[in-house]
Amino acid sequence: MSTRVYQSAEVKQNIEKVWKVLREFTFPEKVFSFIESCVIEGSNDTPTSVGAVQLSDYRHTLTYELISSEPATEVIAYITTIKLYRNSQTDSTLITWEADFSADVSSEVVQFESKAFALNLSDLQKFFSK
Repeated sequence: MSTRVYQSAEVKQNIEKVWKVLREFTFPEKVFSFIESCVIEGSNDTPTSVGAVQLSDYRHTLTYELISSEPATEVIAYITTIKLYRNSQTDSTLITWEADFSADVSSEVVQFESKAFALNLSDLQKFFSK
């Protein structure tokens, strides 16, 4: 049985502009100040490997999983999905960020990730308000 973390936020920008940034797998280095670099696997030796599982331009979804990390993470596995939804009334975008963790995840990790997703979404709101 897995445990899920879920957060969402509205970005006052149309879905096409938001998706153009987020569909690029290297978007974290552009948006989050705490990430020094983000490269496509195979182009550089990195201590943490994340693999894209699914990218859908039609559904505006990006799903990825943690492959490896140094130092090691506190869970065996997790899969994360970012989804965008168009708000046609306001021309804004709802972003959802969720993760499914392996059964070995602790409540502390779940709480940490939930807060981290909320902070990430807040950073995305700031990024798209520029």
